[in-house]
Amino acid sequence: MWLEEEGFKDQMKMWWRSLIFTRASSFILHAKLRALKDILKTWNKEVFGLIETKKVEALRQVVYWDEKEKCSALNLEACEARKEARESYKTWVLREEISWRQKSREVWLKEGDNNTRFFHRMANAHSRRNWLSKLKVNGCWHNEEYDLKDSVKGGWCPCIDGLSFMGLARCEAEGLEIPFSEEEVFVTLSDLGKDKAPGPDGFTMAFWLFCWNVVKVEIMGFFRDFHELDKFVRSLNATFLVLVPKKEGAEDLEDFRLISLVGNLYKLLAKVLANRIKKVMGEVISESQNAFMEGRQILDAVLIANETVDSRLKNNKRGVLCKLDIEKAYDHVNWKFLMAMLRKMGFGEKWIKWMDWCISTVKFLVLINSSLFGFFQSSKGLRQGDPLSPYLFVIAMEVFSCLLRRAISGGYLSSWRVRGRSGEGIIILHLLFADDTLVFCEASQDQMTYLS
Repeated sequence: MWLEEEGFKDQMKMWWRSLIFTRASSFILHAKLRALKDILKTWNKEVFGLIETKKVEALRQVVYWDEKEKCSALNLEACEARKEARESYKTWVLREEISWRQKSREVWLKEGDNNTRFFHRMANAHSRRNWLSKLKVNGCWHNEEYDLKDSVKGGWCPCIDGLSFMGLARCEAEGLEIPFSEEEVFVTLSDLGKDKAPGPDGFTMAFWLFCWNVVKVEIMGFFRDFHELDKFVRSLNATFLVLVPKKEGAEDLEDFRLISLVGNLYKLLAKVLANRIKKVMGEVISESQNAFMEGRQILDAVLIANETVDSRLKNNKRGVLCKLDIEKAYDHVNWKFLMAMLRKMGFGEKWIKWMDWCISTVKFLVLINSSLFGFFQSSKGLRQGDPLSPYLFVIAMEVFSCLLRRAISGGYLSSWRVRGRSGEGIIILHLLFADDTLVFCEASQDQMTYLS
């Protein structure tokens, strides 16, 4: 909403240039953001805020001039004053619209669909739906505020030798580690969601895009330091944990999805890295995985599964189709195992250091009922909300895919063969949809035992 204010960019430039710090670029950027946040809070309260009060005052002026016109014709000066009053009222109504849209987190507002009451209702509905009065964890109920937050914190708080994987060529691995360019960073920033909820740093992507010419020197310094030093200030990796109910009336911890709100500076870095790694994922991931793969569609796996079952039914053959769902799959990824996988697949040491720093320096704050609790570290897992997580998870799941293939070669499992009109057809053992897996095998007790 501030971005709509005339002269805000010039004001922002003055504030930003007045903030002077020394040390590493990531520290300077973090320190400037903290100082800027305090400046903006004061400015919003004393200069920009009080939207409702100013809207009512503007409306009072409009009514005043309208009533005066009923009594007698307005002169040129009075007409100009009435016009200014109407423009002022329009401005404050628009700001109220933007304010409620941001609070509602609805990103599908279309041109002409301006309904402030709608966004007011949506913001209140989100608040009611996400409010926790009690929570069930491991069979025990928690309802006191601190007890409830402690329970969330406590409720979420392998060997690949002998397995062969596809690997990157040396030039591909080196291409991932080239210095970051201003164009690469700006294009990524432009592609990110502008009005998504801000994380711990409090700034949206729309803010960074709007102020790019003001802050780009510090942001590119942050990227340059990360490339050279393989790390950044840990405080930039702070994350809010938000419990999102999977269904109406959720009360058990298992009925909530854990979403991470990462800081937008970290998200920008992670998205740049994600854009790089997705270009080479096809070189290290087998065809049984389609999710988050450039050039592949997850719908392809759905169609293959449908055709496989249909072929089996037409040929009147028995078989077993097992759907495996990994509970809290992202939360259980072991970091050392993941780094070993990256090394096994031919990723460079600098890239591995980058990935290790990005996922292991996270510190969490639990966001419950609009208040924060704790500042704790994890020892495993990937964050839902981190742009890197889907790709790293797919790499972790490739081990499971490899183990299933080895079970076939060892004679422990039998795959399904789908025959076409001509030729031998194709062999299908399993299909992976991110953390969901379909396994096709024969209907025998031995195979069920091996699979379990």
